[in-house]
Amino acid sequence: MPTTNLSIPSKYGELNVYNLTGSRSSTPIIYFVNGIRVPGEDHAKTAALLSVLTEHPIRGVYNKTDGAIVDVKQCIRDYTQNAIARGLSFRLTPNKHIADDELVKKLDQLIGSSLIWNLATVALFRQLAINRSRMKYIVAHSQGNLLASNALFVLEDFLRSGALSNERVYSLASPSPGWPLGLRHTNGGGGRQDNAYMNGLVALLRPHNLAAKLRVAKIQNAGDFRTHQGGGVVGIAAHDTELNIAFNFLQSIRNDLGYTDLIDENFLNRARSTVAEYFPEVNK
Repeated sequence: MPTTNLSIPSKYGELNVYNLTGSRSSTPIIYFVNGIRVPGEDHAKTAALLSVLTEHPIRGVYNKTDGAIVDVKQCIRDYTQNAIARGLSFRLTPNKHIADDELVKKLDQLIGSSLIWNLATVALFRQLAINRSRMKYIVAHSQGNLLASNALFVLEDFLRSGALSNERVYSLASPSPGWPLGLRHTNGGGGRQDNAYMNGLVALLRPHNLAAKLRVAKIQNAGDFRTHQGGGVVGIAAHDTELNIAFNFLQSIRNDLGYTDLIDENFLNRARSTVAEYFPEVNK
């Protein structure tokens, strides 16, 4: 079970709940999955910030860092797995009921037979499967999108595409080459919003983002797509987590949660100050 304190995660797929506003909201369940090279302290800080910005508890699924070389290798494996999964997912199918114990058994078999499995993906899948009858929002940054997409592909494989009606994804600077078709609003799914700076190097690893950057609209069919500051030199700076949180994503998720106020820099600064009070050691 996830903890409800401000724990700093240290293991792949470790789950903690961050709730700095003391919100009792239980619907939707909101998950955060971090990207590459993120220490546990930074994961906790971002999840806590999201809890203030959304005024909802955030369940952080930690994608552990093992250093630049290992992390990059893991990203390549996750990216490859994602591309293969998209190639095999092309049909829309109704829900399929599987008992919880059978679902766990199938997942354990899949983990045992795979050499490229990320334990953070497994942890997120378990959460999505356990709570499959409830609405869930997934906020994913960078490599976290690969984990989220892979988890959703497995969910679709086990429970069919109709099971994605309760899943909505907010992608921040996503490199993912593919997502399940059943996730799209037009197919009855919960939908996905892609938020990226078009001069962000990692985001351009996603073919649809690259198409948008090159103004090739014909293959830019990623659904609800938001970009900002498309010019400038392509690099890593535009990949920053907090930079991608403001403003398109934040305004959108708050609207989806039923809030009607407009977001500005003062709102963000107040939220950051709240987090700094709880995590003074992270801000030294």
